[in-house]
Amino acid sequence: MAVLCAVDVEKRFGSCVAVSGASLRVEPGRIHAVVGENGAGKSTLLRVMAGQLAPDHGHVEIDGKRLAPHTAAEAIARGVGMVAQHFQLIDALTVLENAILGVEPIGAFGVVDVAAAEAKLEGVLKDLGVRLDVRALVRELGVGDRQRLEIARVLYRDAQVVILDEPTAVLTPREATQLYETLHRLADGGRAVVVVTHKLDEVATHARAVTVLRRGRVIASREIGDVPRDEELRRLTQDVMGDAEPAPTRRARPARGEPLLELRDVERKPQLRAISLSVHAGEILGVAGVEGSGQGELVRVLAGLLVPASGRVVAKAAISVLHGDRHAEGLVLDASLQDNLLLGELAHYVRGGLLRASRMEAEASARLARSGAVPRELDLPAQALSGGNQQKLVVERAMSRAAKILVLAHPTRGVDVGAARAIHAKILEAASQGVAILVFGADLDELRALCDRIVVLARGTIVGEVPADADNERIGALMLTEAAS
Repeated sequence: MAVLCAVDVEKRFGSCVAVSGASLRVEPGRIHAVVGENGAGKSTLLRVMAGQLAPDHGHVEIDGKRLAPHTAAEAIARGVGMVAQHFQLIDALTVLENAILGVEPIGAFGVVDVAAAEAKLEGVLKDLGVRLDVRALVRELGVGDRQRLEIARVLYRDAQVVILDEPTAVLTPREATQLYETLHRLADGGRAVVVVTHKLDEVATHARAVTVLRRGRVIASREIGDVPRDEELRRLTQDVMGDAEPAPTRRARPARGEPLLELRDVERKPQLRAISLSVHAGEILGVAGVEGSGQGELVRVLAGLLVPASGRVVAKAAISVLHGDRHAEGLVLDASLQDNLLLGELAHYVRGGLLRASRMEAEASARLARSGAVPRELDLPAQALSGGNQQKLVVERAMSRAAKILVLAHPTRGVDVGAARAIHAKILEAASQGVAILVFGADLDELRALCDRIVVLARGTIVGEVPADADNERIGALMLTEAAS
């Protein structure tokens, strides 16, 4: 019996139909993947199933009974929990306080029964096979532990269905493997696990069933595992992309031009120590590292947002930067797509002290079309777009600026396979035109496909450099190096 069902669900946002006539059955005891292009309606459908959005048509059933009232509180009370794509934790609170927030056990005299809460959470963590200090502040946790806490928080509320939206988007390969070990443990224990992901290799490896959405409609729903893995990946890619075949991303390695960007012994302890590197015209340099390795701080130094305590940054051309967190550092979510596409560039559209509205609209419209993001309505707020379409916007903005140095942090985070290939093609085209490019990331397959060489950042310092054809095991071992203090 399906524990959670969507029945003929339709959801509109204004004139945009996000989900149309979608039905989905989720059964206990297995991992069910939901895949599709950016804007296909995946997150919207799952948010409807979790009670967070009310459908305009159709309904949701839990254990054969309709979800009514259609609210998140009712879904949680009936055993459905959702872990959002962007963490919803409070850094200033402890692990325990985040887990029980809103469902605090009240003991005698109206006081929170901390001992009971701690005992229950410790039990949840033990069942998950996760070790977390329940009294640690969330700000002290790495990304992997934050993801585990989000799952524990859902299970603390006794969820029998766990929905995860892009759970491995910000995880290293090792952390992703550990996460799926946890998810398999949940499924083996009888829970239903639903995962929204763009990483089709994860689907082929870990899922027992898959549902594919395209333009808001379910176009396939089937079992996984009845064909060899390579054939499954081919089928999944075809289902997601339709007739659009992804273009190859590899290129001939170029002769290096002059160095356009040089860092000389850049220090900002404890985050960065003795960083020295150079990037040449026409070269793509990868910077591999796990969360907390210093990647984010180095990107901010290159953006001019952090000043090194010592050392020098020498740039012989303008720098355009794509930050790693599109919500915190890339977008003004309440502002329009036009404003976001031109963010930081208004001075280019001023004449006689007045903004040239027609020129701004024309440039924003051209950028929006090139980005491939949908829907293409300039006055929509950025928060109306799916995460992958938001990523397309910030990538296009960074690459549309007249800069000969590009700093790109996690450029394809949260985008579908077709969009990732399109972004790769743009990066390669920019390099062919003499742009010096730094690509930061933890996706080793992406770095190896794009880059001419890769440096590895660990504990705030560069611990090694490898050619792009180095194997993932070699790069991964460097990423986990305990750098000297």
